[in-house]
Amino acid sequence: MCARFTLRKPPWPLAKTLGSKSVARTLRSRFNIAPTQPVAAVLNDVDRSVEDLRWGLIPPHAEHPSLVKLSTFNARIETVAKAPTYRDAFRSRRCAIFADGFYEWRADNDGGKTPLWIHRTDDEPFVFAGVWDVWHSPSSDETIASASIITQPANAFMATIHSRMPAVLDIARANEWLAAGDGDPAALLELLVPSPPEDWTANPVAPRVGNARFDDAALIAPVADTGVTSPSLFD
Repeated sequence: MCARFTLRKPPWPLAKTLGSKSVARTLRSRFNIAPTQPVAAVLNDVDRSVEDLRWGLIPPHAEHPSLVKLSTFNARIETVAKAPTYRDAFRSRRCAIFADGFYEWRADNDGGKTPLWIHRTDDEPFVFAGVWDVWHSPSSDETIASASIITQPANAFMATIHSRMPAVLDIARANEWLAAGDGDPAALLELLVPSPPEDWTANPVAPRVGNARFDDAALIAPVADTGVTSPSLFD
C-alpha cells in the first residue's frame, strides 16, 4: 500500500520529459502527503496537463464525498481494471502522480512497526501510476477531481519491508500510460511491472510521520534502526 509520500523537489523537468505543456508553477516542498490532500499529477489529456487532484478517488456515482465507504487512495492492480469504482477511469482517465519518496511501516518481530522513507538511489523525482476522475455534485455546481495510486506486489527490495508497493513508471512506460483516450486494459496492465529493486533505498524515520499534521524536513531524517524484521512475515 501507499499511505504517505513526499515531493520535495520541483517536478517540472520530469513533467517536460513526459510531454506536458503545462506552465510550471510554484509548489512547496511536501514531506508528508496524506490521503484527501492535493497531489500533483500529469493527466492523459492531449496537453498532458499538470493538475492538483484530491488523493482518494471519488466515484462519479457517489452522492457525496463523505458517503464513499471504501478506501480509495490506493487501487489494487489485481482489481483496478474490473472494479466498478475504477474500471472506467482505468480505461480512459489515467495519470502519473509526482513523488520523490514514500513511507512504509515495516512489521518487526517484537510486535512493533518501524516507519521507513523509501526513495530512489539517485534521489530524483518519479511518478506513480494512477487513475483519476471528476465527481459532479448532484445538487450544486461543485466538482472535485480526484485520483488513486495503483499498488502491486512488492519487488525484491520492498518485500523485506512490506508485501506491496506503489506502481512506479519509468519514462517509456509513463508515456504509454499517458496516451490520450481509451486504452486496452490488458495492454495497460502490462505496463505496470515492478520497478528494479536496485533502484531503491530506504532509511528508518521517526514515528511522528504517522501524524499528517507534521510536514517538515525532519520527517525524512534517518534514525537508528531498533526494529528486527522477521523474513517469515513476507513468505
